[in-house]
Amino acid sequence: MMKEGTKAPVTGAPRESSARSRQMVDAARVQTAGTAEARLIARVFNRCQGFIRAACAASSVTEEFLGALVANESGGNPKAARFEPAVYYHLKAVAAETSPHFGGITPATLNAEVADLLHPKADAFHARYLTGAFGANHQEELATLEDEALRELATSWGFTQIMGYHMVARPGTVRELLDPERHFRIAIELLTELVEEYQLDPRREFAEMFRCWNTGRPYGETYDPHYVEHGLERMELYRQKAAGASPKMQEPQEAMGQA
Repeated sequence: MMKEGTKAPVTGAPRESSARSRQMVDAARVQTAGTAEARLIARVFNRCQGFIRAACAASSVTEEFLGALVANESGGNPKAARFEPAVYYHLKAVAAETSPHFGGITPATLNAEVADLLHPKADAFHARYLTGAFGANHQEELATLEDEALRELATSWGFTQIMGYHMVARPGTVRELLDPERHFRIAIELLTELVEEYQLDPRREFAEMFRCWNTGRPYGETYDPHYVEHGLERMELYRQKAAGASPKMQEPQEAMGQA
C-alpha cells in the first residue's frame, strides 16, 4: 500500500521513450541502408551502363534487369572471381569419366576445352606435355596444369559472375569473361537461353529470371533468401538512375582498372 501523498510511478514515460528510441534507430538503419543501396547502384551504373546498353540493344532483356543483376552478383566489381568447390568436384568427376556429364558438359567436350585452355599457357616446354612419351614422364606437372584449367571453369567471373564452364564450346577463353564488353554479350546469350528454355517473358517475369540466373530454374530456392527481393528493388533504383543520367561508354581497360 502506498503512503498518503506518494505519487504513483509514471510507467508510461520510459516505454514511450524506449519506443521513440527504437523508431529513431530503425529510421537511421533505413536511411543508412538506402544510402548504401544508392551508392551501389551509382557504382554499377557508372561502370557498366554503356556496356549494358550496347548488350541489350538487340535483346528483350531490359537494361535495369541487367544492372540489378550486376548489383546482386558482384556489386560492380569488374574483377570479381569466386571459386565454387562443388562445381569443381563435379567437373573433376566428368574429366575422370566417373560421371557421364555435368549439365550439358560431357567428358569429350570438357577434355577438348581443357586442351584449349592449356594452349595459351604452353611455351615450348609445356607444349611437349601433350606428346606421349614426355607426358608420361611429367604426369604431375601436366596434372597441375589440367587442374588449374578445371579450377578456371569452376570459378564465376566478372560483373554478373558467369561460371567459367559456360565458355565450354564457346569461342574464346575463360579470362575473357573479365572483359566487360565480352562479358555482357555472353550474359545476354545465357539469359536468352534461359528465357527460351523456360518460356519466360523477359520484360515481365523478372523474379523468375533472377531465380534462373542464381539456381538454373525459374522457381529454384536461392542461397540468399532475399536475392530476388533485392534484385527487384535494385531494378527500380537502376531505372530511376537511368532516367536522370546520360552515361558515357567506358573503355574496357578503364572499367577493369577501377576497384
